[in-house]
Amino acid sequence: MTEPTGTVTGCWRYPVKSMQGLAEDALEVTAAGVVGDRARALVDPATGHILTAKRVEDLLFASATDDGIALPDGTVVGVDSPHVDDALSAWLGRPVHLAAGDEAGQRSFEMTFDPPNDDAEYYEIPAPPATFLDSAQVHVVNAATLRGCAAARPDLDWDVRRFRPNVLVDLGGDAFAEQAWIGGEVRVGDVVLHVEGPTVRCAMPLRAQPDGIEREPELFEAMSELNEVHPNHLGLYCRVVSGGRVAVGDAVAAV
Repeated sequence: MTEPTGTVTGCWRYPVKSMQGLAEDALEVTAAGVVGDRARALVDPATGHILTAKRVEDLLFASATDDGIALPDGTVVGVDSPHVDDALSAWLGRPVHLAAGDEAGQRSFEMTFDPPNDDAEYYEIPAPPATFLDSAQVHVVNAATLRGCAAARPDLDWDVRRFRPNVLVDLGGDAFAEQAWIGGEVRVGDVVLHVEGPTVRCAMPLRAQPDGIEREPELFEAMSELNEVHPNHLGLYCRVVSGGRVAVGDAVAAV
């Protein structure tokens, strides 16, 4: 089978985990991942668990930059403000702490394996050590896959923001062609990534978000039906082999 090739069409990083992030023209990538991505996270002071929109869906309605967090009511609080924990706790109605990267250590987050059901049992999942990531350092999504899914299920909203990639590539052609890279290496701009595996989808893509993204629980079943090889997976989790710069317009190809 011919290896797919394509172009980078979008770049994002998320300074605070599970909040709205920043669309960028380019990303800097090191051995640790995308610089400035998931640099902070809210944690539960009682349990130490990382809070995510998998369980605390209101987090998606705040927006974060490197310097501040904008809450849904328009309040902006600096990430280094002595009052940031108070402001975030008042917003969410529970005690929370905004943790920086040097507080990551070995933490866990909670998720369910039945994402459409918010009352399903939640399980503790360890994050990679010293990070606030879910699994891998870089998350890649193929725009052609989203187009193919939208063509097959036009009744559903396949907005890329639901899937929160770091890098959006466009390989053209068929949906899920990027799965041919699994287990191999791909060059994205200056960066070489090892494709660890497909991205299992949790409750995040089903959640409502600002700017008209509505709750869409039917996406879970649709992703299971449309991806015959890896049901309920969309995207790729990647490990950095060599860092560098990734920019919109860069070429993408297997190494």
